[in-house]
Amino acid sequence: MMRLRLSYRINLYIACILVTGAAVLTFHDYIFREMVLEETGIKEAERLSKVVFGELYHAMQTSERRESNRDVIERFKKVSSVKDIKIIHGPAIDAQFGTEEDETASDEDERRAIGGVAVAMEEAGFIRYIMPVFIKEECRRCHVAKEGEVAGAVAVTLSTSRFHEIATLKTKYFIALNALILLLTASAIFYILRVRIISPLGRLKKGADAISSGDLNHRVAIKSGDELEDVGSAFDRMASSLSATTGGLMELNEKYSKLIENSPNAIVLYDAQTKKISDVNSMAEAVTGYARAELLSMRPDDMHLPENLARYEAFRERWILDGKGYFFETQVKKKDGSLAWVDISAAVMDLGGKPFVQEIWKDLSERRTFANALRDYAEGLEKKVKERTAELNSSLETLEKYKNELEKAYAKLKDSEKGLVESAKLASLGEMGAGIAHELNSPLAGILSITEVLINRSAENDPNKRLLEKMKDAAVRSKDIISDMLTYARPAASLMSETAINDVVKSTLSLFTSELKKISIEIREDYSKSLPLITGNKGQLMSVFLNILKNARDAIGEKGAITIKTGVERAYGYGIDAVVVEISDTGSGIPFEARDMVFDPFFTTKEKGGGLNIGLGLSIAKSIVTLHNGSIGFVSEPGKGTTFKVSFPAFKNQSLE
Repeated sequence: MMRLRLSYRINLYIACILVTGAAVLTFHDYIFREMVLEETGIKEAERLSKVVFGELYHAMQTSERRESNRDVIERFKKVSSVKDIKIIHGPAIDAQFGTEEDETASDEDERRAIGGVAVAMEEAGFIRYIMPVFIKEECRRCHVAKEGEVAGAVAVTLSTSRFHEIATLKTKYFIALNALILLLTASAIFYILRVRIISPLGRLKKGADAISSGDLNHRVAIKSGDELEDVGSAFDRMASSLSATTGGLMELNEKYSKLIENSPNAIVLYDAQTKKISDVNSMAEAVTGYARAELLSMRPDDMHLPENLARYEAFRERWILDGKGYFFETQVKKKDGSLAWVDISAAVMDLGGKPFVQEIWKDLSERRTFANALRDYAEGLEKKVKERTAELNSSLETLEKYKNELEKAYAKLKDSEKGLVESAKLASLGEMGAGIAHELNSPLAGILSITEVLINRSAENDPNKRLLEKMKDAAVRSKDIISDMLTYARPAASLMSETAINDVVKSTLSLFTSELKKISIEIREDYSKSLPLITGNKGQLMSVFLNILKNARDAIGEKGAITIKTGVERAYGYGIDAVVVEISDTGSGIPFEARDMVFDPFFTTKEKGGGLNIGLGLSIAKSIVTLHNGSIGFVSEPGKGTTFKVSFPAFKNQSLE
């Protein structure tokens, strides 16, 4: 369908209005002309009738001959516009002078006239007026009749051609004047429309086209002094506001683009439905080795190992339901076929009405480099421990039977040190190294050697013998402490076996209780007596609980309580029960803004220093729990404390109590 421009449409509307107005005026002129013609003709006929009657009246007063009346009538008939003049006698005149056929009423109009009623009519091209004549007092000198009776009538018939000629001439003048006025009015309207409306609208359209093409600095600056100027001012204000808003959006877009592009982590954005990658940052290219164009034609699944893909897909479905989530450390395939270790977190967002998943891949290369450094440190620490052990063996002959066990334990520890977990455990062992050396060097050497000699020399009834046996028991307890320490440091891969969680917790407390009691921290223990076994490494599990206990101690400060509770959760996963350990403290709680980073490597809310508070404790704990197919989480309320919950799948429903 063809569309007319607004200017053409307005011009067409105005032309239609003007033409319609001119047509109405012309029609009105035509109707008015006919009415004027009729009225003018009748008045002219009436006037001529009165003139004729006047002449006849004068002729009748000066002469009594009928010929004089006929002369008057013949004279008036010669007038150019007069078609006919007729004298009609009334009954009284006919009764007095007799009837004459040409002066007798011949139709209904003439009979009405001699009845005393003036009659006017218009016929085709003619106007006829019949005027009744009444008897006056002076007429009674000649006529036998009463005053006021109808003597007769004068009928005058006029041609309307002369009136039509005059009216036609006036109509031509009217049409010419109307056309001139119409032309001048149309020209004025079109000029005003062009200057005052079309031109400003054209400037507005040009401004809109300029802004739509990106020229946000274009202004229309209309100065018409009317509503269009207000519209132009509003348009310019809109353009200024749009320019400012666009500038702000561009600045904000540039800021966030740089923020994402310069992120130290790889960012991968993909459609939650099709799983196709829609955007990546430069770090994603660096981590995977693929170019951006290559990544945009792939899916994240293409870079996961086949054995990890099912678990990754399960995690992804959970992310879409929860809106965010995390994935354990995993490996992704790079373009050159090598593998890269990454830690994945994800968030789900709505873009254009469609769900998208944004994954953040944290490259663990630097972390693993640090782990190697820790391993080197652990090896050096092991060397020092072995040297110190040699010194202890030379001075403590009674500990000879423990020497081989210690060397064997540390030899196994060296062989099984793989990854950041064992390195961090050795760092923890270094933290307690001075205490261990003190425990072994003086108390055991003195207590065991002297106690054995004195017991052998004492008689059965010697009252000091009981004291010596208590000293021996203390030495044996020290042996148990050393045994638990060796268990804690035992390599991860070598001892995965059926384990009682209550024993693990109690062994951990044996290493830590004295330190807690020194600072007035109360230990509350609530162990379930019907716990099934789990499959795990006792040393690794001790590391988990030791890290949680250390954090609880640091959160409490000088005085408070730590509650340890064990139990069972039903239907933990795949229909398997779970063994649960809950460790609660009465400390200050975890700040809200730090809760999402608690398990991140190198994150700590404590003051770093001395090589101890480096933020690896809970990260290591989470890794160990994950390797045991378990889960770890916490609930914290600022000012009231924190509860850590650790769950492991049960090996079989059997109690060790």
